[in-house]
Amino acid sequence: MKKSLLFILAGAVLATMLVSCEVSPVDDSTTQNKRVRDAWVRVNYGSDYVALTESGIYILEETPGSGSAVKDSTYCFVHYSMRNLDGTYTKTTDPQVAKMNLGTYSDTLYWSPAIWRIADYTENDGVRELLSKMKTGGKVTAIVPPELSSITYPEHYNTYYTSHNPEFSKNTIYEISLEKTVTDIEQYEFDLLKNYADKYWGGLDSTLRGYYFKKLKENPAEGDTIVDGTSVDVYYSGHIIDGITDSFLFDTNIADTARMYRRYSSDNQYSALSVVYKKDSDECISANTLVDGFAIAMSEFKYDEEAVVFFSSSYGYENEGSGTIPGHCPLVFYIRTPKK
Repeated sequence: MKKSLLFILAGAVLATMLVSCEVSPVDDSTTQNKRVRDAWVRVNYGSDYVALTESGIYILEETPGSGSAVKDSTYCFVHYSMRNLDGTYTKTTDPQVAKMNLGTYSDTLYWSPAIWRIADYTENDGVRELLSKMKTGGKVTAIVPPELSSITYPEHYNTYYTSHNPEFSKNTIYEISLEKTVTDIEQYEFDLLKNYADKYWGGLDSTLRGYYFKKLKENPAEGDTIVDGTSVDVYYSGHIIDGITDSFLFDTNIADTARMYRRYSSDNQYSALSVVYKKDSDECISANTLVDGFAIAMSEFKYDEEAVVFFSSSYGYENEGSGTIPGHCPLVFYIRTPKK
């Protein structure tokens, strides 16, 4: 960081500057926001900022990356924070910022990098412009004007998306750290799964592409086969595979497991999950509201068995994610069926 920002002093000087500005006959919000932005930079940085882009973005601070340059199709793993010009943080993926500035930190949340891609048009014009200038390992702090906080979609995009994208009304400071870039996100997940299989399961082979299954306890009794269409009580725990700890617990209906991972809540009942058993994996998927990987695993069970199953996001929450689970995230489930 080049300097600490003295927001209280800056606010007072900024207010004086704005009062003294000559008001033009047509003073629209874009002009007003530019005046505020220019004055804020003069007070806090003077001329000691990195650049002012043609589109109106002030790049305040920058640490160039030494890795791959970002392309339109690159999957970018980024940590970022957003704050107003008065220093108030409004959003972050950084747990330390959440803990110290937002008061929203919780260790029950999975603090993962966001995955941005210029070609997906999921981020606003200003953020995509900043991303296009970065390399892996780089960091940038910049002010994105409100007029760049919308998304300019290609002409072939459905107008529903263009007309329902909300715009921010204030100048916003983005702090962006580009942690890593991936060109083939599917292969990235496959590599995570292969490494997980090698590290924890002795080089277990996949039974489907991006899908691994292993019985931990088998029941050889023929009479304990589950009849098609039977509802079975199932106990499970679900974890995130990230190539780092590979142990974050995002869900369980086992009280002791929740306690072990410090996720126990007295608000949860920790009761068995009722699953409709189907021997055909496609039918098991259709008969239940489970992610596909979990349902496929259930089709392999008898009574009184335990298994581990781990799979790519194509069998899970795909690119959207769910709750604390990010998109493009492989998952692992430990599953147990009851005695007959």
